[in-house]
Amino acid sequence: MSQRALIMLMAGLLAGMPVLGKDKDEQPDATVVATVNGEPVTKNEWKTIMDADKWHGPTMKAEPAFSDRMAGKPFEDFFFTEEVVKIRVMAQKYKDSLPQMKAAIEAVHQKAKAGEDFAELAKQFSQDATAAEGGSLGKKELHQMTFPFNRIMLATKAGEISEPLMTIHGYHILKVDRVHPAAEGKGKSVEVRHILIKFPSQNAKAESDTLASQAKVEVLDKGLCKKLVSYCSQG
Repeated sequence: MSQRALIMLMAGLLAGMPVLGKDKDEQPDATVVATVNGEPVTKNEWKTIMDADKWHGPTMKAEPAFSDRMAGKPFEDFFFTEEVVKIRVMAQKYKDSLPQMKAAIEAVHQKAKAGEDFAELAKQFSQDATAAEGGSLGKKELHQMTFPFNRIMLATKAGEISEPLMTIHGYHILKVDRVHPAAEGKGKSVEVRHILIKFPSQNAKAESDTLASQAKVEVLDKGLCKKLVSYCSQG
């Protein structure tokens, strides 16, 4: 059996499995819509990203920091690159580190949710240069941060702590200190802190770019090809 046939078979089996605590109509769709280096991307995974990100399409088209990188391609294509391909290839390369990274961020998350001071936890546990400043990233807008950190920080209320999330840099949790509504030609911004348990990479941005450019990406749902133009043209 070919790899593609095996992936489709497994996806079909997963799609038919009951989900505890949910009605049949609420089950996630495990249909495989694409693969990244042979690893499946389900319809549910892609829908979750698009439901969260589609509202930022107009901002991206107007913001040079995004539009230059999009190079005239659909914003869905950009989201797929940023939130699926780049993050997936980093996780694949550093798969042996993931269990320890995940355990570390979950342990810190539990401490933060239990009421321990977020800034002090950042000083103790965060693995980037912001640790000394209590994880402070300052005041940030959407275009100033990587996906999905950027849109999750904008969806988080003042005083709230996010669930653990993964970017090209590793696992994060974030806390929003203050929200600044859009005004005077500027978009919404937040004052945000984070704690990072990072991939063992010297330069995650450069490495994720390189790995993504070398990845074997196959779009199995051809209905997505009019949007995921970078990847349908690979075949």
